Amino acid sequence: MFARVTALPRSLVAGLLSLLLIAGVFGGLVPGVARADSAPANPADPATPTTVTADPLPTVQINGVAWAQAVVGTTVYVAGQFTSARPAGAPAGTQETPRNHLLAYDIRTGELITSFAPRLNAQALAITASPDGSRIYVGGDFTQVDGQARSRIAAFDTATGALVAGFRPAVSGRVRAVAATNTTVYLGGGITAVGSASRTRLAAVSAANGALLPWAPVPGTGPTDGNRYPYDPARNKLTSNEVLALVVTGGGSQVVAAGRFYTLNGTKASGVGALDAVTGAVRPFAANQRITNQGAHSAIYSLSLSADGATVYGTGYDYWGPGNIEGAFAADAAGGRLQWMADCRGDTYASFASGGALYLASHAHNCSNIRSFPEHDPQIFKYATAVSLAATGTVGPFTVRANNGPMAGQPAPSVLPWYPDMAKGGYTKQYQAGWTVTGNGQYVVYGGEFPAVNGVPQQGLVRYAMPSLAPNAVGPRAAGLTPSVTALGPASVRVSWRSAHDADNENLTYRVYRDGDTTTPVHTVTAPSAWWNTPMLAFTDTGLTAGSHRYRVAVSDPSGNRVVSAWTSVDVAAGTAPPRRPYLETVRADGAVALWSLGEASGATAYDRIGAADMTINSGVTRGRAGALARDPDTAFQFNGSSTGFLATAQPVPAPQTFSVEAWFNTTSTAGGKIIGFGNANTGTSTSYDRHVYLDGAGRVYFGVWPAETRSISSGAGHNDGRWHHVVASLSAEGMALYVDGRLVASRADTRWGQPMTGYWRIGGDSPWTGAAFLAGRIDEVALYPQALSAARVAAHNELGRTGNAANIAPTATFSSTPDDLTVAFDATGSTDPDGTIQGYAWDFGDGSTGSGATASHTYEAAGTYPVTLTVTDDKGATARHGASVVVTAPVNQAPAAAFEASGSGLSVTFDGSGSADPDGTIQGYAWDFGDGATGEGATVTHTYGTAGTYPVRLTVTDDAGASGTVTRSVMISDSSAPPAAAADSFGRSVAEGWGTADVGGAWSMAGPASVSDGVGHLQLGVGRSSSGYLTGVSVADVAVQTAVSLDALPTGGGGYVYLVGRRVEAADYRASLKVTATGKVVLGLSRLEAGRETKLTAAELPGVVYTPGMVLLVRLDVSGSGTSVLGAKAWPAGTAEPAAWQVSASDSTAALQGPGGVGVAAFLSGSATKPLRVDVDDLWAGPSGTAPTTA
Repeated sequence: MFARVTALPRSLVAGLLSLLLIAGVFGGLVPGVARADSAPANPADPATPTTVTADPLPTVQINGVAWAQAVVGTTVYVAGQFTSARPAGAPAGTQETPRNHLLAYDIRTGELITSFAPRLNAQALAITASPDGSRIYVGGDFTQVDGQARSRIAAFDTATGALVAGFRPAVSGRVRAVAATNTTVYLGGGITAVGSASRTRLAAVSAANGALLPWAPVPGTGPTDGNRYPYDPARNKLTSNEVLALVVTGGGSQVVAAGRFYTLNGTKASGVGALDAVTGAVRPFAANQRITNQGAHSAIYSLSLSADGATVYGTGYDYWGPGNIEGAFAADAAGGRLQWMADCRGDTYASFASGGALYLASHAHNCSNIRSFPEHDPQIFKYATAVSLAATGTVGPFTVRANNGPMAGQPAPSVLPWYPDMAKGGYTKQYQAGWTVTGNGQYVVYGGEFPAVNGVPQQGLVRYAMPSLAPNAVGPRAAGLTPSVTALGPASVRVSWRSAHDADNENLTYRVYRDGDTTTPVHTVTAPSAWWNTPMLAFTDTGLTAGSHRYRVAVSDPSGNRVVSAWTSVDVAAGTAPPRRPYLETVRADGAVALWSLGEASGATAYDRIGAADMTINSGVTRGRAGALARDPDTAFQFNGSSTGFLATAQPVPAPQTFSVEAWFNTTSTAGGKIIGFGNANTGTSTSYDRHVYLDGAGRVYFGVWPAETRSISSGAGHNDGRWHHVVASLSAEGMALYVDGRLVASRADTRWGQPMTGYWRIGGDSPWTGAAFLAGRIDEVALYPQALSAARVAAHNELGRTGNAANIAPTATFSSTPDDLTVAFDATGSTDPDGTIQGYAWDFGDGSTGSGATASHTYEAAGTYPVTLTVTDDKGATARHGASVVVTAPVNQAPAAAFEASGSGLSVTFDGSGSADPDGTIQGYAWDFGDGATGEGATVTHTYGTAGTYPVRLTVTDDAGASGTVTRSVMISDSSAPPAAAADSFGRSVAEGWGTADVGGAWSMAGPASVSDGVGHLQLGVGRSSSGYLTGVSVADVAVQTAVSLDALPTGGGGYVYLVGRRVEAADYRASLKVTATGKVVLGLSRLEAGRETKLTAAELPGVVYTPGMVLLVRLDVSGSGTSVLGAKAWPAGTAEPAAWQVSASDSTAALQGPGGVGVAAFLSGSATKPLRVDVDDLWAGPSGTAPTTA
């Protein structure tokens, strides 16, 4: 169980008490088909899609929680509860930029979009885009946006970022869900009214003007008798009909709603239902007849859609409520037929379908009921997971509710091996990680309250990308890789190691090196593993010389990330290696993961001759008795039928759901007894046990499993006749099967599960279902397989054991592939031949090309998916084939970088864009926007402006692959007939102290810390300190002064001030002031400085400007007149249009300032600030009043 609280004001804890302690597979047995990952064996198979990688990409961070996201083009819009954003990698409290509950960032770069900065006065909970992408709609608790009234719903224009003026419905009650067509906006949540019209949790308004529409379905509450909250029984009487999610389907004809309700318009629709988009009438949605989530303690929490809109994906939670879904489900949008159920324990909050996978935000902690990771103690939570969009299996009998018949046996997807490590956060006090997930075809983006991903600080937002765009740097985790080396006899050793696991690759390749050789492995194997299942792997090295040998293991993933173990040494005795054993070779070739041959003559250990699951021999076992196999001198064990007559593995492992067990037995006992089984104890007898093969007193052979009840199949009587008998029992998705002496004697198709548990394999005895617990008799050659053996292979094993006649065993073909753009490196060295050597490797690369050799490289002409086939031939002519699809991608085109220079005189300017560059191609087009409404084309263009001023000039360049790059610069134009500048400085020099000498206007007179570098002048401000620079050699009465200024951070405390000075006479002057506050507000003012005292003349906030660190502001001051001075000032962000009129203006008649004076720049930092500040100054210019600077 896990505590979780919704975003609602009243906290609701959600989770699930596990019904089971642990479930899973035998170490080395990964059940089911191969799973998808970022490099699956067959990406074309719907069951194994290629996922994004587990690499967290740098993304803007937030200081709160993200509740919802929407993607429009390359922009991610994020709604939540936060007040600030900062770049990736920045610690909290540094480089902060105000963002009030809503922000946008570029999905390609993760960088904050500075032009979108609405200010909401309370949290946003829901966000969606219109189908045409022209708008986003945001819902939540807010009542104002940018100071304007917006009652819990607002619309924004995605082209401009502006609040849509004509859309302002007055909603009473929280808006928790929003869905839209291009004409209608549907709202859900705790809604009670829109305007003066009452509504019950659902409403619809016009997208054109926000007017309320007649659509008014009524969600209803349900019974409370399913609530079972133990800590406060009074809460079991609570109920709710709140709506939590909405999607529009059927081309706009239908709305699917989800939440806490039990009915829609009086019709049962537990947790989810469909409604007519115009009338609000209930439509059939069959899944809600199986789902039981509803009320205050349970809900269907979210909805999402497939790319074609034909499938609805829902997620659920339950905490002591009546619900039966905590994972995800898929249903037909039309009619609601349940397609599959992902029956994982752990509340699930959001889903997103992309590329054959459904990505989930949850705190899943047990997916054993769909053949994936089991429960752990203490619980382990996976906050980001993915499942296949295709159904690949069925839901097991161990469902969320013990009496939950509606979901058991339903189709189920596969849990995919994608497990980024997202840390839980504490901002909401609900201690979750992700609350929302969405994306596009290339990226998957999560939002929530997590503080870190994969151990790297990354708060609240994160991106993941498809392999072609990702760094692919998440590699194997290999805590137990250092091998254990055991001498099994003369000239041979067993090398065993714990397999590694990888967050985005199921299959890892292991290479074993011997005696200091680090280039040529003596053994290579590719094996599956998972974070919850890292089986022991083993390899037997034979033909060794006597003496000391040492071994090390290296593991690598398909991207080449590699971990290498330390060396382990072993002493090998002199002597002759044992002869070949065809039976052992056959068992190994058929995929066994363990074989206990039971031929040890002494010692307390029965060695696993294929894996490393050795068994302890107890005192009731006698070694060295005649074995079962013809023409094989290996012996068997005799079991005495007492409580000490058994063997057991030493380490607990998860029990497999797909397996075969195989053994030979010989007994005359009339009491029966267990041959092999799985139990929860390796001493005494087990209290939980199944997957067992045993005899009754009449000599019947039984195979039993326990899928929440006893299930068994059996043979006929008489197998206690003192002869050797061969038995194989298997469990798989096809059911149970029992073979005796090479023939199928019983089967049962309705049983595909055993008890989820952890425990030990035991041979010779354990707790029985019938007959004695311990067998009196001989047992030999016990094997374990991770799959159901075919009838043909069972018969072959029986024949080989009885005759000793071994046919040549065909080799096994396998290969790995490592793509690098269009070139793929293939490695088939993991192919093996159990009874000989591989003589040939033949490649078919799937594009008509072929190759040979154990390793090969091939370059494809075009991107795509190609079916590659490897055929290997052994030394006796037998062949084996292995096929897999490889995906190759063309090199990702890099966008060009636009750059230009401007030169000229007067109103005529020449622009040169030839400095633009394309790193991987050529630039094919140059498009100019001159900022005055005119455009042009070509690398070099000349344009004549109509009037002087500052213009934002934009150059867009397009490369040979269609990618574009843009740069915008402010260009200042003046009439060439105007008098020359009185002062100008581009700061194109380096000065360690002070500012040196201006380009025009003489030497700077400085006060306070200052320097010049990187093309700008710096003013360093301590707390409560100022810094200034004046050109005292300039003397102009009617003057215009302009400069560009920027701050390296947002000021703290009372803010920071930058002054542009004109008519400076001794210590008096006129000045334009820019005040930047800690929230990014910018106030432009005019003032007079006289006798050290500043007198404010006027001030106004710059509209639509929220300052961010590094933003360049252009500011101009104009002073004219004699007797009475006339002052004007304007300021605007560089790259935007210059305001047409003065934004502040004033007049002043101070006698001392009615004549000519100097110009300059000054800055001051408030004494209440907590951090210093740097002001950068560039492109200072002074000229006649009423003019503007020339080209810069």
